[in-house]
Amino acid sequence: MSRDGRFELYYHHGWAYLSVYPPREGGRPVYHEDVTNRMRILGCPHVSARLVREVVERADGQPFRLVEWPGGERLASAISVTVAEDGMLATVTVSRPLKGAAAPTTEDVLEALRQAGVVYGVNRDSIVGLLADARYDEQIEVAVGDPPVHAQSATIVYHFDPHRGKPYLVMEFDRINLRELSFVENVDEGDLLAELEPPVVAKDGRSVGGKLVPARRETEEVSLLAGSNTELRGDGTALIAAADGNVRLVKGTVLVEPLVTVERVDYSTGNIRFDGSVVVEKDVADGFVVDAGGDIQVGRGVGRATLKAGGNVLLKAGINGGGAGRIECEGDLFAKFVESSTVVCHGNVFAEEAVMHSHVITWKHCVLNGRRSEIIASTIVVAGSLWCKKLGSVAEAPARVSIGVDPELLDAFRETRHELESTETRIGELERQVDQLDRAITDGRHEQKVFDLRDRLAGELAEARIRMPGLRHRLHEYRESLEASRESRLVVEDTIFHGAVILFGASEYHPPEKGARRTVLRHGVEGILEEGFNPADRPKLAFATT
Repeated sequence: MSRDGRFELYYHHGWAYLSVYPPREGGRPVYHEDVTNRMRILGCPHVSARLVREVVERADGQPFRLVEWPGGERLASAISVTVAEDGMLATVTVSRPLKGAAAPTTEDVLEALRQAGVVYGVNRDSIVGLLADARYDEQIEVAVGDPPVHAQSATIVYHFDPHRGKPYLVMEFDRINLRELSFVENVDEGDLLAELEPPVVAKDGRSVGGKLVPARRETEEVSLLAGSNTELRGDGTALIAAADGNVRLVKGTVLVEPLVTVERVDYSTGNIRFDGSVVVEKDVADGFVVDAGGDIQVGRGVGRATLKAGGNVLLKAGINGGGAGRIECEGDLFAKFVESSTVVCHGNVFAEEAVMHSHVITWKHCVLNGRRSEIIASTIVVAGSLWCKKLGSVAEAPARVSIGVDPELLDAFRETRHELESTETRIGELERQVDQLDRAITDGRHEQKVFDLRDRLAGELAEARIRMPGLRHRLHEYRESLEASRESRLVVEDTIFHGAVILFGASEYHPPEKGARRTVLRHGVEGILEEGFNPADRPKLAFATT
C-alpha cells in the first residue's frame, strides 16, 4: 500500500465534494495543486485556492462540500426503475458511475423507487447486495408484490382414468394403437374412486405500488356425483365402489357397471343384451347382436353382425359386414377397418386403415391415420372434420362426403327433398290420369265406377297440391340451415381422386380429372376454400375430453 497521502474529488447530489487523507510516515502529502489540476480535468466549477488549501491542510479524511456542480450529474449513476404490467414486480438497473462521481447509495436507490411509486414489498437486502457487489448495468429484482389468491371451486381427483381413449392413444407417426387401447378398468368393491379436494379461499393481493388487488371470489358448486354401484362417504368428499365392475365417467357422474366377458358371440352364447359393458375376447359371428348399455370391446373380427353401445365401441381388428353389418354407438368408434357396413356414431370415428363400401354417419370427427388411411366407395356424413390419406380410388365407385353439417338436419333435408320430388312426380301422374278420365267421360263413358275413380284421383290430386307449398317452404328452411361450420376441415394427406364429391352444406367441390394432391378444404364466406397440406404445420382438430 502506498505511504503517500491521497484525495477523493467527486460529484454527489449536485455538489462537488473533497476528502483528503494524510500520508503515512515518510510519505508525500497531498498538495492543493493536485486537487486544482483534477478539478480542471473534471470540469469542476472554480473554487478559491484558500478554501482548497484549508481542506488539504486539514487532511482529516472527512468529505467537504466545495461548490455546487450541476454539470457533474453527467458523471453520476443513472438509476432506472421498471414495474411489471401487473404491478407485482419492480426491478432497478444502476449504471456504472463515471470517474469523478460518487458510487450510488442504498438511499439513492430507495429514493428512485419512491419516485417511481414503488412503496411495497421492497427488499432492502437486494439493494445493499447489488451495490456492494457493484452489479452495475444489470436488471435486478428489488420489490415483489403479493399476488391475489383467487377463489377456486373444489376440485375432483379421480383415482381412475376418466378419459380413456380421449381422443386416442398414438404411436410413432400419430398412428392409432388399438392394441394398447382399452375402455375397461376393473375396480373392486370398496376401492376409492374419487376425492373432493377443498376449495381455495380468496385472499386479496397488493401491488408494489401499494395498491390493493382484489381477488376473484366467484366459485361454482362442485360435488361428487355418485352413479350406479357407487356410494359417497366422508360428508360427500369420497366416492367408493359399492360393487366389482368397470368404472366409467359419464357426463360428470362416476358409475361402476357390471361387466360381461365372453370368448366369442355365436350359437353358444346367443345374442347378448346387457346393461353394462361387454368384452368379446375373440369374434362376433354373422347374424348375432351385441347390445350394451356401456362399452363394447371385440378382440378379433366382426362380420354380418349388429353392435349397439351406450358408450364406445372398440374393434381391435375391424368389421366386414357383407352389406349387413351395423354399428351404433353413443360414444366413439375405434376400428382397424370398416368394410361393407353401416355406422351411426354420436362421437368420433377412428379407423386405422380403411373405410370401404360403407355408409358412415358421425356427429363429431372421422379420422383415418394408419399407414393406408383410405376411404373407398363409401358415403361419409361428418358434422366435424374428416382426415385421411386417400379419398376415393381409380377403379372403385366414387366416394361421397358431406362435412360440417348436423347429420339429423342433413337427413331431414334429404327426406324432405325426396318427398317433394315424389309429390311432384305423383301430381304429374294424377293430372294425366284425371285428364284421361275426363276425356273418357266426354266420349260417353258414364259408368259409376269411372266417376268414382275420377273423384278419388281428383281428391288425391287436390291434397297433393295443397302439400306442395309446405314442402317447398320446409325444404327452403332446411337449405338455409345447411350452412357448414367454418371450423370443419377435409384434410387429405395424399390424393383426392377424380369422381369424389365433397359437400360443405350446399356447396360442392369436385376434384380435377387428375385428382387433387395434399389438400385441405374448408368452407368460407364465398364457398369452399382450397389450400395445400403441410406436414410441418398440420391442422388441429378439437377433440372433446369429457
